Amino acid sequence: MNVMNRLFNRNHGSGKVAKGRLEQVIAHDRARVSPGKLQTVRQEVIRAVARHLDIDPDGVRVELNRNGREIRVDAHIPLRRSPA
Repeated sequence: MNVMNRLFNRNHGSGKVAKGRLEQVIAHDRARVSPGKLQTVRQEVIRAVARHLDIDPDGVRVELNRNGREIRVDAHIPLRRSPA
C-alpha cells in the first residue's frame, strides 16, 4: 500500500515551497525592490554585522517576505563557531 500512496498522493511539501516562492515574488513586486538593490543591501548588512560579530558571509541570506499587508526584510546571518 505504501507504493500506491507514493504514486497517487501529492507531495504537500512542494506546495508549501511554491507558495513561499510566490509570496516572495509578490513582496518584491509590491516593494519595488530589484534583485540588484537587495544584493546591495545584503553586502551592506554583511559589512555592518561583521564589524561586531564573527559571521559566515557565504551563508547570509537577505529576503523580502510578506505577512499579510506587511512587507519586511529578513536577514539570516549564521555565526561562525568560536574554537573551543
